[in-house]
Amino acid sequence: MQVKLKNVKRRRLPAGIVRDWKLMESIEEIILPNGLKLNIFDLSREIAANTVKVEIAFKTDVDLKESFFPNKPDYQQVKNIFGDKLAYEYKMERAYVRKEQCDAVRETLIDTFKNNSLHYLGTENFAGKLALSMLRDIKNNPYKYRSKEDNET
Repeated sequence: MQVKLKNVKRRRLPAGIVRDWKLMESIEEIILPNGLKLNIFDLSREIAANTVKVEIAFKTDVDLKESFFPNKPDYQQVKNIFGDKLAYEYKMERAYVRKEQCDAVRETLIDTFKNNSLHYLGTENFAGKLALSMLRDIKNNPYKYRSKEDNET
């Protein structure tokens, strides 16, 4: 299973546009076997008179540790770009859902994610794999990234 690098898209948005996860409607919080906390958010919104875009977001934060990396420079490179925490984010959506079916579609999306991904997210080495996949993306696509110091100036 491939790790989604949603941090990249969030970092490239201008200041003030990034959604504040704390203000979104939280549906559920799951403590995974590896100790990570998975939060499920409802981002659904009405798009026409009788239709809704059902959108569910899944997010977990991972503390960045030097032990995830084969050497200190790799750790420093990821830390300079993302800071002390990494975020895994995944979204599922269905557009043009009739209002009467909104709740059923929402439950289907959540159940699908849980059935397909919870085991992977709960594995003991998930945090390390996430960190290494971000390092790999930084090395393969350096033009997409700026260090925290560059962003502050």
